[in-house]
Amino acid sequence: MNLIDLIKDFEKAVSAHNVFSEKGSATLLRIKKDGVLREHQSAVNALLVLLEGKAVYDEGDRKEMLDNKFDFVRIPAKITHKVTGTEDALLLLIQ
Repeated sequence: MNLIDLIKDFEKAVSAHNVFSEKGSATLLRIKKDGVLREHQSAVNALLVLLEGKAVYDEGDRKEMLDNKFDFVRIPAKITHKVTGTEDALLLLIQ
């Protein structure tokens, strides 16, 4: 089984597919270049891992560049943030 095969919609700017959900969750995100996962908050602490491409995590006064495979950012609970694809990007969100 391959994670990339789980993302079916390549036309949308942002698409997501939950790959695991029990006591936590793992969600595969594809963000197209210049696509934006709009501002939102996570109910719990999370980890966002870049699998391919490039993206920027933006928390307002904190920006993290995800430029290399397996770069990651810790996302604190209840903090407003957004993610932008600076190239087509594939990310794994673990909550």
